[in-house]
Amino acid sequence: MRRGLRATFWGLTLLTAVLIAASSGFGQGYFSERNDETYLILALKKQKASYDAARSEYTAALELKKRNLISNEEFERKKAAYINQEISYQQAMLRVIFDQPHIVIEKAVKYQAPDGKKRVRLTLQNTTGGVADYAKLVETDASVFDPSLQPDKINNVFISLHEGGQGGMVGPIISQPYEGKIETIRFGQTAEMDFLLLKDVEEVVVGITYAGQTDRKHIYLQKDAGANRVIVTSPNFSQETNLGENATYTLSLERFSSENDVFQLTVINLPRQISYSFIDPAGAQGQRLSQVNFTQGVTSKQLSLTVYLPERADEQVGIDRAIEFYALALPQEAWRQLQPLDSRRFSSEEVERLSAGKVKLELIPRGVGKIEVRAVNLYHEIKTGEQVGMEITVHNEGTRRLDNIRIKANVPPNWQSSIQPDVIPALLAAREEVVKLRFVPPSGVDVGDYEVQIQTQALADNRPVQTQDKTVRIHV
Repeated sequence: MRRGLRATFWGLTLLTAVLIAASSGFGQGYFSERNDETYLILALKKQKASYDAARSEYTAALELKKRNLISNEEFERKKAAYINQEISYQQAMLRVIFDQPHIVIEKAVKYQAPDGKKRVRLTLQNTTGGVADYAKLVETDASVFDPSLQPDKINNVFISLHEGGQGGMVGPIISQPYEGKIETIRFGQTAEMDFLLLKDVEEVVVGITYAGQTDRKHIYLQKDAGANRVIVTSPNFSQETNLGENATYTLSLERFSSENDVFQLTVINLPRQISYSFIDPAGAQGQRLSQVNFTQGVTSKQLSLTVYLPERADEQVGIDRAIEFYALALPQEAWRQLQPLDSRRFSSEEVERLSAGKVKLELIPRGVGKIEVRAVNLYHEIKTGEQVGMEITVHNEGTRRLDNIRIKANVPPNWQSSIQPDVIPALLAAREEVVKLRFVPPSGVDVGDYEVQIQTQALADNRPVQTQDKTVRIHV
């Protein structure tokens, strides 16, 4: 029975060799490489003949040994030759049956951990070919093909994630650990490795080193579709803005779902005096949005959130007092469940429980220092020997206290001036103070028109305040 199976097996092997040789141009005297399948099968055929010859000689030597018709040295030589030919035959057969060890990347999923950090979960599989064929050989001739020779596992697999460089170049490692190790992957089985992304990217180069070879694959990361949600981040999450102006936050939205999804955009915990709008920077003329739609294949979007501060501070919008609020991207069902949102304030625990993409933002209103100088009359007529006396009112029409206000006058040559007071230490918002000025021309001043420049300087929050000079015209 065993001889019949062997004959069938080798008949099929020889037929395969003939077909491959014919299809590859063997009749024309052509071989591609030493690893070409045709070459390997012909080498196997040659090694099989050598093995059969060595086995026949060894079998004959066994009979002669029983009759003491062969020396021990000759018998050992025949035995060693048989063993060597058996090993060579096994190696030739393994080269025909087995592919090079091969590992495929089954999955590469990017997800966000509970701590908010981005991670990648890799799933690898050992797909080395020939294992099933070798099992059949063991059944056919277990005396030659030992099950222990079956290379059904790959040991010491090292994996790393790289950033894709320009022109197909491989960039630096952007994962932690920098290099992971899998001790063993058996044929047909999978193994997982989990990495922390040190840089948020959409595609990586996976480097896999095993069996003396390194394989690199440039892959686009899948998104974890386990939850229908959007991750929202902002690089400029904290801003200082003057009252009466606006602040713009850059928002990055990343979807972790494989379906077409529409998310409602809204803001919570922002005082009602502060209005806002979501803007698509890629849209025509800054298109305003209330919803964002992720179509099939779209996994990320860039938006802007602009908030508009009122002109004046009040109890809810205080100068230099941080306002914490949240920008949300909610699935439609979660949006409907939260209605009405007007004037509702959420605690940090309630925000954490929301089934929404969210980012915490901070806005610090800053007061504006603005000085105004008013005068009832900036034109005066005097006679020779007379003086000019006048008053100006310094008014703080900004929203922040003005400090160290200095008033000075640039008078014509030989004129004298006095200012009372010439320094105002502090002036609160919406307050004012009267300053008295006197301009004295020199004796014998010529008849004509003269100008005096009244200049003011002030600080608000240790920053210079822009002021406007006043010009007083004097006719002598």
